[in-house]
Amino acid sequence: MTSGNAGRTTAWIKAVAAAGMGLLASCGNNIAPLRPAWQQDPNLFHQGFPAYQAQTTTTPHMVARVVYATPERIAQMMERQGDVPDAQRGLARMGDGTLDLGVQDVASGKWIPSYLCGGSLFVGGLPNQAYRIVLKNRTPMPLQLGVGVDGKDIETGKAASLGRGGLRMPKHGSLVLDHAARGPLLFKAGTSDAVLFDSSPQGRLGLIQLAVFLDSEAPSIGPEKLRPSQIAPLGLFPIGRPEQYR
Repeated sequence: MTSGNAGRTTAWIKAVAAAGMGLLASCGNNIAPLRPAWQQDPNLFHQGFPAYQAQTTTTPHMVARVVYATPERIAQMMERQGDVPDAQRGLARMGDGTLDLGVQDVASGKWIPSYLCGGSLFVGGLPNQAYRIVLKNRTPMPLQLGVGVDGKDIETGKAASLGRGGLRMPKHGSLVLDHAARGPLLFKAGTSDAVLFDSSPQGRLGLIQLAVFLDSEAPSIGPEKLRPSQIAPLGLFPIGRPEQYR
């Protein structure tokens, strides 16, 4: 190859590379990440619809369980549970991380010693000790809660259930519970190991259950479709597909 041909070949390679880099840069600037429907880009093709099922379902998104007893009994219960206890300092992340939960002593304001073990939060409290439940919503959506304490609904005093209650948490908000329908929250005496195996909606003495739902007033969530410029060439995907559900 002559020096002239080599020079032209090198120049052609550089031109192609420059064009490719320009194309990549252009694509990178024009394609923004898909966002949830309530933060949608107006340039997207969007057909939204309310998430009626999630907003009105009678099945909780998750149930957070708190087992309490005296510190000595709690140690025995965790040993029987057969899992490795993880000591918590402050709020504990429950279930899939929808909310954080912690229990404080009302008199001192200090966190009561607690342990995550087998998916439940074990709390060591003394009989008649006043306590408060501290909750943190870690999601960008409002939540609705039904709370049962010692087999009683915290709001009505009737038999507890795993249904929707009147307690609500705003997005990324907090909630503190220190009173039930029948007065301040107090640890009771006489809890037994049966609480470990109680999976009934009502619960029993020594068990606190929080049923968590997407609030009925939550914003609608719908699908987002790709822009035409994001659709793969050569018909690899049908027009308007795939859809991203957030």
